[in-house]
Amino acid sequence: MRAGDRSAAGAGLGASGALCLITTVFLFQTLLENYFNKASYIDEAVAALFLGYFVLDLLMSAEIRMEDLLLCCYAAVVAAAGLYGNFRFGIQGAKAAIIIDLVSHFKFVFVFLGVSAFCRVNRVDYHSVIRLPVLLAKVYLTILFGFGVLNLVADIGMHAEIRYGLRVYSFIFGTPGIVANTVLFIISLLLMECALKPGKGNRIWLAMAEILLILVIKSRSLILAMAFAALYVSLIIEKKRSLLYRGALILAAAGVIGYPQFEKYFVNGVAVNAGHAPRLLFLEGGIQLFKEYFPFGTGFGTFGSSSAAKYYSQLYYNLGFDELEGMSPSDPKCLNDTFWPMILAQLGLFGAIAYVLLLFGTLLRICRRAKESGNLYIRLAALFYAVNVLVSSIQSNYPGNNSMCMLTFIVTLMPFAVSAAGPERAAAAGTGTEAHNGY
Repeated sequence: MRAGDRSAAGAGLGASGALCLITTVFLFQTLLENYFNKASYIDEAVAALFLGYFVLDLLMSAEIRMEDLLLCCYAAVVAAAGLYGNFRFGIQGAKAAIIIDLVSHFKFVFVFLGVSAFCRVNRVDYHSVIRLPVLLAKVYLTILFGFGVLNLVADIGMHAEIRYGLRVYSFIFGTPGIVANTVLFIISLLLMECALKPGKGNRIWLAMAEILLILVIKSRSLILAMAFAALYVSLIIEKKRSLLYRGALILAAAGVIGYPQFEKYFVNGVAVNAGHAPRLLFLEGGIQLFKEYFPFGTGFGTFGSSSAAKYYSQLYYNLGFDELEGMSPSDPKCLNDTFWPMILAQLGLFGAIAYVLLLFGTLLRICRRAKESGNLYIRLAALFYAVNVLVSSIQSNYPGNNSMCMLTFIVTLMPFAVSAAGPERAAAAGTGTEAHNGY
């Protein structure tokens, strides 16, 4: 289906305005969450809206692309595997926990499918979509950067801890990871502006964003800063198509940067829990549950998810987590520090396989679309998005995080934006490749 085939469903200013509004709200969601608890459900609401749009488009067109069908089939298997575990074993008694966890597994897929359908159907002015959000993002970035530098030279109450003799920047969030997630979204917006406006490099703004990732001084943010720099040099400065050499370099450097934290959280343990590292316990617990319930899973909201922490799972008592610092009902701060063990335990063999296919199928489609767009800035954004997902899912439930949902929204928009602008954008990006228009 070509863009604009059913433009009456919401074309022109209405469609552009809707996407602009969502982009702006996503930019400030983490800030809003600091003051309004309900703001944490914004990404779920947006994901639900895009799922509804995808279903409506499916019903109106009476057709579905094979690749979309595959993703839907994978999602159906995952949902069936998790719900079967819930009904068979009854470990999680709170229905809210099951529903919330189920939705969190698929938010990024809902957004990917819904945004794709929305952009295929509607005529969108993508310049209007990003004009206001990019302006606000630059103001926001300036504020973040200013306080980040100030945090280095003085104690202004915006650090979470001291690492390597430096204050770990957390702005007003209290959690450094939220600063990193906000900066990642701003980077994606800046790259989209570069893709749409030939000659607009945004180098100063991107450099500020890079410095902010470094100021967070966490293994994840340092690895991502290094990965972005390597990808930027390869794609934008050197315009290389093959990233094999720098990919190997990124992996090696990530290992060096990440090993101290791997040793701390997976081997030695932290503080009071010496010898009881939360992530190692989750890994061991996930494997134990995978074997115990094989080939089924324990069900949604039972192990490793935010719901399992909020509605404290019976499995945590069985595994002795309730007696450990950061893993007890009264102190659950470490109960979200896992992803793949959660997938193994909650979904079982068939559900885990289906989820791997779902996640990597979505990542590959995003990266392939970016390559077909012929625009190096879009390819950079897509590859950086994939690196972020892979790195972040090692140490947290990132695919269920609002950051994953927001970044999926932006990187899904990008190829459609260049396609709508015309093939000259690809040439302006220095690829000499005609933009693809079959997303």
